[in-house]
Amino acid sequence: MTGLFIPDAGERPVLLTVPVTGDTSSAGTVLGGWIMTQIDHAAGRAGRLFAGPCVIRAIHEMNFHALLRAGEDLAIFARIGKTGRTSFRLELVGIAMLGTADQATIVDAEATMICIDANGRPQPIKI
Repeated sequence: MTGLFIPDAGERPVLLTVPVTGDTSSAGTVLGGWIMTQIDHAAGRAGRLFAGPCVIRAIHEMNFHALLRAGEDLAIFARIGKTGRTSFRLELVGIAMLGTADQATIVDAEATMICIDANGRPQPIKI
């Protein structure tokens, strides 16, 4: 991974969500699987916004940095990395918004996305 990116001031998240108590372990922290699902949703949305219909080909790396608790906003930001003919890389970072100015990086990931046609076959990126 090229390193953890920090969203620019004013940059909008590709996904904003809030976990509920049912998304937590017995220790009261949000389950890693729930966070991974949100990364999946964010990658899909970011990919569609960038290049139309696409799917995740691979998650190359995912790192957890801090705990998330129920009720804390999770904002996931995405940036486009290297692009090819039918695929592109996404860098994603999930940040807990803990208050008006407080935030903590929860997760970062890198994914390869493949653009697909109506039959699910790879197609050239249309941007």
